[in-house]
Amino acid sequence: MISQNGKKIIERFVSAAKQLLMQNVTEMLQQWYGIWADGHTIGVEQLPSQDTDVVHTARMLRDRLQHLQAALPDTDADKERQAVSQLVAEQAFTQLNRFCALRMCEERELIMESVRGGYESAGFMAYDSIAQVAGSSRYERYHWYLLSVFDELSMELPAVFDRFSPYGLLFPDENTLMKLLELINDEQLAAWYDEQNNQTVNFWKEDETLGWMFQDYNSLEERRKMRDESSKPRNSREMAVRNQFFTPEYVVRFLTDNSLGRIWYEMTGGESRIGAEQCHYMIRRPGETLTERKLKEPTEILSLDPTCGSMHFGLYLYEVMEYIYMDAWDHQPSLLQEFREVHTRESFHREVPRLILENNIYGCEIDPRALQIAALSLWLRAQKSYSQMGLDAAERPLITRSNLVLAEAMPGNKGLLRGLMDELDKPMQRLLTTIWDKMKFVGEAGLLFKMEKEINDDIEYLRKNWSKVNQNRNTALFDTDERRAQVMAANEVRRELRHHKDEFFEQITERLQAALQDLSSRLSEEEGYENALFSEDATRGFAFIELCQKRFDCIVMNPPFGEGSEHTSKYLNDNYPAWSKNLVCAFFDRMQEMLDYQGKLGAIFDRTVMQRALYESFRKRNLCGFITACADTGWGVLDANVETSTLVIDKSCSDVKGVFFDLLDVTTEDKPEQLSVLVRTNNRNEKAKWIFEVKSLGFTKLPNTVIGYDFGPSIINLFSNDNLLQRGFASREGLHFAIAVHYRLFYELSDSSDYVLAVNGASHSLFCMTHRDVALWNDKKTIVQSHPTYRGCQINYLDFVGIGYGKRGDILDAHILIKNEYFSGQCMSIHSLTPSQAICIDSYLNSILCHFTINLYTGQHKRPGYVNLLPMPDYSTHQSDIERIVNAIINIKRKWFSLDETNLEYHGLIAQMDLTGGIDAALDKMQQELTADYEQYIELVKENDDLWMDLADIDRDSDFLQTLNEYKRRRPYEELLSIDGASNYNIIDKKVMAQEIVMTLVGMAFGRWNTAYARGEKAVPEFGDVFDALPFMPVVSQGDEPCPEALHVPEDGIMTNDANSPLCLSAHVREVMHELWGDRADDLEYELCLLIGCNSLQAYLQSPTGFFDYHFKRYTKSRRKAPIYWLLASEDGSVDYWVYYPTLSKNTLPQLIIHLREQAEQIRTTLNAALAAHDKAQEAQQRAKQVQVEGMMEELNRLLAASYTPNHDDGVPVTAAPLCHLAASRLWRQECEKNMEQLESGDYDWSHLAMSMYPARVTQKAKKDWCMALTHGLEHLCENKPKEKRSRKKKDEGNEPTQLALF
Repeated sequence: MISQNGKKIIERFVSAAKQLLMQNVTEMLQQWYGIWADGHTIGVEQLPSQDTDVVHTARMLRDRLQHLQAALPDTDADKERQAVSQLVAEQAFTQLNRFCALRMCEERELIMESVRGGYESAGFMAYDSIAQVAGSSRYERYHWYLLSVFDELSMELPAVFDRFSPYGLLFPDENTLMKLLELINDEQLAAWYDEQNNQTVNFWKEDETLGWMFQDYNSLEERRKMRDESSKPRNSREMAVRNQFFTPEYVVRFLTDNSLGRIWYEMTGGESRIGAEQCHYMIRRPGETLTERKLKEPTEILSLDPTCGSMHFGLYLYEVMEYIYMDAWDHQPSLLQEFREVHTRESFHREVPRLILENNIYGCEIDPRALQIAALSLWLRAQKSYSQMGLDAAERPLITRSNLVLAEAMPGNKGLLRGLMDELDKPMQRLLTTIWDKMKFVGEAGLLFKMEKEINDDIEYLRKNWSKVNQNRNTALFDTDERRAQVMAANEVRRELRHHKDEFFEQITERLQAALQDLSSRLSEEEGYENALFSEDATRGFAFIELCQKRFDCIVMNPPFGEGSEHTSKYLNDNYPAWSKNLVCAFFDRMQEMLDYQGKLGAIFDRTVMQRALYESFRKRNLCGFITACADTGWGVLDANVETSTLVIDKSCSDVKGVFFDLLDVTTEDKPEQLSVLVRTNNRNEKAKWIFEVKSLGFTKLPNTVIGYDFGPSIINLFSNDNLLQRGFASREGLHFAIAVHYRLFYELSDSSDYVLAVNGASHSLFCMTHRDVALWNDKKTIVQSHPTYRGCQINYLDFVGIGYGKRGDILDAHILIKNEYFSGQCMSIHSLTPSQAICIDSYLNSILCHFTINLYTGQHKRPGYVNLLPMPDYSTHQSDIERIVNAIINIKRKWFSLDETNLEYHGLIAQMDLTGGIDAALDKMQQELTADYEQYIELVKENDDLWMDLADIDRDSDFLQTLNEYKRRRPYEELLSIDGASNYNIIDKKVMAQEIVMTLVGMAFGRWNTAYARGEKAVPEFGDVFDALPFMPVVSQGDEPCPEALHVPEDGIMTNDANSPLCLSAHVREVMHELWGDRADDLEYELCLLIGCNSLQAYLQSPTGFFDYHFKRYTKSRRKAPIYWLLASEDGSVDYWVYYPTLSKNTLPQLIIHLREQAEQIRTTLNAALAAHDKAQEAQQRAKQVQVEGMMEELNRLLAASYTPNHDDGVPVTAAPLCHLAASRLWRQECEKNMEQLESGDYDWSHLAMSMYPARVTQKAKKDWCMALTHGLEHLCENKPKEKRSRKKKDEGNEPTQLALF
């Protein structure tokens, strides 16, 4: 098994080789074959070379390009470019695949050395000495040699090595070839020391290597780009690329051992030693009652991987089948009679690899590149068996047939189809044409397309409409005699068919089968190329139809998940009633259908399918009563951000008990060994807390029919209580705002009248949270509601107190929603509560009992439907205790949250510190308080947990109580201080707190915070009731009150770091310190600098990586990067100015230019003095500074010329974007540049700034976009005004709704 570090080695190799080959292919296509990357081509006759081989290859490349282009959606504007991009990718892939295959063949001694030594390879040198081709370069001779090797290997594997295959028509040029060989022959690939497993690995000998290479070829970035461009796959290639995730070895073994291995074990009545000798993950117990199975010939045991990818499942299926064949030979004398007559055990063993590939292992795939790898993997695995037998290459039987099928449309075009059907009768032509049409999207649906059903339906239609189909045709008045004769002859044929209906349908199946096989073969030939993987494989198109008609003993799969493609959604809706818009469910349903009687299906899949309410109908239809084995694997299994589980299920429903292994809390590295240990423990009839034996039929009685194998008696008893919905505490989903458009942070606004306080998700916090998010609403709600992504809710619920909780998270964290605080699509809510009810629900939802229980039947998503099903014990006898505990917890949290200036309940940091003994001493005292409060908080949380466990009647000595206490470790650790980074495990970081104090002082210098609280002239305000609405600025803000006369707060909000300027920020901060601390100010400043680790306050404020970077990170909240103190600087940073965002206006940039002009005048004065004094150094310094000042003025004038007009409603990210060239900090500059790209591209056309800078574009867009027109007051221009809705009479007005939106 290749380790994680080993996978990185392969990934780096594939990435480098892919980049090299794709560049070379792109250049060759343009230089030699007249195909450009942008999609345009020139005629073959215009190519610079008219060499026969070049022209022939050019024609084949154009045919392939046309095929790729036809497969792309008609809606795509740049189909030509996309088709060329795909052509480049597949040509490069085939080249890489071939050379890696040669390297693997060398390691297995299947061919002479050909790649490892490059031009010095033994095989090439032998060839060169015999061929003796004069006048040709060594590269040309090596090229010819490799082609001869390809030809030899293509006798068995044409799909990989056929040099005339449309997937591999090109060969690397010499420079590329040498670089490729250098990459392939890197020592790390042939002899890499794996410290993780303490062994040396030769990747060219590992069976897994090809699979990881294939997955790495389709990069994560490519998959992300596809998902960003479309929520659904748009074609078969996207369907394939989006869902290529390599299955780990232990998962493959677990699923195969408990399907194919278990089937053979049961067929032999438990006599086979397959579990002890081969299938080590097989579940089996001494003395267990086995399912009775008919003993089959090994050649008749069929296995399928319907989404085979690189055939990782197939490699292990091969291994198990090899054991079964030899076990049958050794211990089942009634089997294999036809072979026993002509073979010894040794000679029969030689036939087994061929028999397995030809009879037992079936695979289907929609990606031809994956099928190349699959064929090569199986072939190499067979060669490995031959090597283990000690057979030389010449002694090995040829493998000429496999059962790997490409799901694709029938080859050819409709015109070609008609021409090849002339000799068939009309009903047969109709059948064939219908089938040809229906297979159009097989390349996207794969085996989900029920071809056998479609054929049967078509035959049945023909049977029921026989007379109509064979109705006579009439001639027209002016038809020629020849035409009349043709019609009469055709009518005579129809008459005969009408009289021989029974005979036709007796032969229909055989005739249709023969016709399909013949037609697909002829269409492939006419199209110009064949695509067989092995030399005697079934023809294209027909192979898929034939596969659909088979039924299998064992099916194993890692199916795609998510929605189907745009073209297949209707078909899936019509044929899979419980597919729930997830391909996983459709594949389960289809594969159960394709199982033979008593067959078994094993799969790894997205775990949400076992829990989410959306899939309840699927679980009832396909899982409950079918499960025999489960390894609940959790996170970190697939190379994707998805939680997984695995199941082995039967064809038929029964009350059989399934064995479930819980691996959810096991680390990725330990899962294989832990699963093995649990299987062995189970097989010894021993108990373990992670092993459960449950009848899956009973899951229908659990909430949402969740696969609740770990629901113990205590949980079942808990569910006897009324749930939240039954108690009248319904959870609901809130308003779905457009995050980038409608949300702001409170400190971004100058006028809050159009905004409401809203919850837009937050970091984990039990019981209560900080408040900082606001959303556009009130008088502007019509604009919000017209946005295409907006989704509403019953708004009358939004104005009451309640409880909110995050939609997504491992542990549910509930918190108080205050009056007039709106909840959103990211924050679910239980609303319209009395304060007392809200406190009790807050208490329960934050208890460990709730956390454990709800996670039994949900994943990360805690949607209202799940929370509404949560049982809640009766709490009426303990209500006073609950209120005491929760209020004490909330008081502690509010106290520490009030030190955070990004929280609306900020009560001043300096105002709440005792600085009598200095800053260090004050922080020590704060630490003492924090430690005491945290200890009290932990005790209160524990008391709350214990209270609800008592209310649920959980025995204090029970194992379940121990489980709940252990479950507490899953809760994220909480810092009471909400200031980012201010504490770690509630130990205060004095540097961060010193930086926070400086930020508070800067705020006072700009007039943000009222110094009266810090001076003690005003008492720090008391907290209001926990449910009271909050103002839109903290109570310690300066507001409209005048600043102290001693402070010179600039009205325009502009300062600088220039120490000689009256606008110097550090000087203004010192003013504040002296106002607050008098004679002690200098000592406290020194202490602050010491704690921060800077030489001086001036140096800290001036450095872009000093104060600004700290402020930038602190004011990054709710995915918005919104600093309010902007440091703008010249190109080299020698000239800079601070701009206070709340005072930003249309006059700010002109005012900055005035300051710069004044500075320029001072520079000129200093420069003249330097010239007069012949001071060259001073002259150079001033001229350099002059350039910086002029550059900064030029950039500001450019922005003014572009009509830059700031508006606080746009928020910081949009407003700051045009200033990207002036942003002094690298982090902020990158953010501004990203936002500027979106502003220029039109993504922010909803903003006032876009209207001022790009009025023509925005106005044009408003003509078609009603939301845009409303936003900018251009309703009169809009051509797409919404239709007025007729008012409907309300029923039972004023009553609560009887139906709730649960999801």
